[in-house]
Amino acid sequence: MVNIGLFGRFVPLQSLTPADRTQLAKQSSLVSYQPGQVIFNRGEMARTQAFLIEGEIDLVDGAQRANRLLAGQAEAKHALAPGHRRSSTACCVKASQVLFVDRELLDVMLTWSQTGNVDEASRDSDWVTALLQSKAFLRIPPGNIAQILASMESLQVEAGEIILRQGDPGDYYYVITDGRAQVVLEDGHSEEELALLGVGRGFGEEALVSGEPRNATVRALTRCKLMRLASAQFSRLLKAPMLREAVLADYRTGVHLIDVRLPGEFERGHMVGAANIPLARIRDAARLLDPELEYWVYCDTGRRSASATFLLAERGFNAKLIKGGVTSDQLSVMAA
Repeated sequence: MVNIGLFGRFVPLQSLTPADRTQLAKQSSLVSYQPGQVIFNRGEMARTQAFLIEGEIDLVDGAQRANRLLAGQAEAKHALAPGHRRSSTACCVKASQVLFVDRELLDVMLTWSQTGNVDEASRDSDWVTALLQSKAFLRIPPGNIAQILASMESLQVEAGEIILRQGDPGDYYYVITDGRAQVVLEDGHSEEELALLGVGRGFGEEALVSGEPRNATVRALTRCKLMRLASAQFSRLLKAPMLREAVLADYRTGVHLIDVRLPGEFERGHMVGAANIPLARIRDAARLLDPELEYWVYCDTGRRSASATFLLAERGFNAKLIKGGVTSDQLSVMAA
């Protein structure tokens, strides 16, 4: 892990709390360069922010004008060629070290630290750190993050208590801040464990996305402390920015289709090339999907596929919902 003491030398890293610096350091790297090596090229997508620790580099702009930069200079306290794309090419002039930090994670941390809505004790807790590092929170607009936290309310349940029950209407999205919980699928007098949840894990989103009743029960295994977000705020701040839509008319080669209906429904007709992953299995199946591919998700009404699309987006996949679902006529025409 990168020495967090380095962060105090740079703007805006020096404004982060010690806890945030520690977490950001885990997602950072320190790279050495020799004279003549290119550190990055102009126009590249910038997934990191770069800071000059030691040495001397040239920043070359589009007109091939070079700006010589030495470590320790006032200008070197700031990120090199900041922004979504590199605005200059960086070339090593004298042996150099460059610190690379995750750009999106830094942006989220800066947003939270400057809202004034969170006390220091809460910000340093493990559950906030887990949320900051989740792929879901890196995908929503930074301006939404402070609103989400400000809208959450706390809740405590004892070991063995039901937090939400299968079949009930969706009302809240939950995040565990302390303790462990169990997700179970109830079937008459038996139940099947689907997942174990720990600090920083969210749940309850499926019913809020689809509008359908809860499809599983969540029970506290230990005394649990929770934060919860009401349905209206969830839809506005989390669901809306994460749930992207597509229409069949735009379907193209290279898109991978996922049918989230039950196997019996899938067998009666499905889109050519679609993989059948029922909604109840989407969490487990996500581990086998390729994060570099684009997935379009469908069912017959759009409800189940909306839940599945959100769950995939929450895990960092490039997933889109086929708007309105796919009709039986379309399935019969396109069936394998």
